[in-house]
Amino acid sequence: MAQAMNGSGNNVDEIRYRSHLARLEKDREAEIRQKEEQHRENLSKTIEDQNRQLEQIRKDFDVRISNEAEALGQKLAAIRERNRALTASEQEAGEKEAEKIHAQYASRIDQEKRTGEEQITRLQEQYRKIAEGYRTQANEKGKPS
Repeated sequence: MAQAMNGSGNNVDEIRYRSHLARLEKDREAEIRQKEEQHRENLSKTIEDQNRQLEQIRKDFDVRISNEAEALGQKLAAIRERNRALTASEQEAGEKEAEKIHAQYASRIDQEKRTGEEQITRLQEQYRKIAEGYRTQANEKGKPS
C-alpha cells in the first residue's frame, strides 16, 4: 500500500506539476498577448506621431515654399518696376536725341535754304546786271552816232 500511495502521490505531484506548468503556460501566453497588445499600441502611437510630424513638415514646407514664392514675386515686381523705369528713361533719352537730331536737320535745312536763296539772289543780280549791260549795248548800237 505504501507503494500504491507512493504511486498515487507521484500522480498527485505530477498533476500538481502539470497544473503548475499549465498555469505558467497560460500566464506566459497572457503576458505575451499583453506585450503584443502593448507593442501594437506603441507602434500605433509611433505611427501616429510620425504621421503628425510628417504633416507638420509638409505644412512647414508649404509655408516655406509660399514665403519663398512671395519673396520671389516681390523681387519680380521690383525688377519689372526697375525695367519699366529704365525703359521710360531710355525712351525719354531717345526722344530727346531724336528732337535734337530733328532740330539739327531743321537748322541745316534752313541754312541750306538761306544759302540757296542767297545764291539765287546773287545770280538774279548778276543776270540783271548782264541784261542791263546788253540793253545798254543795244541802246548804244541803236543810237545814231
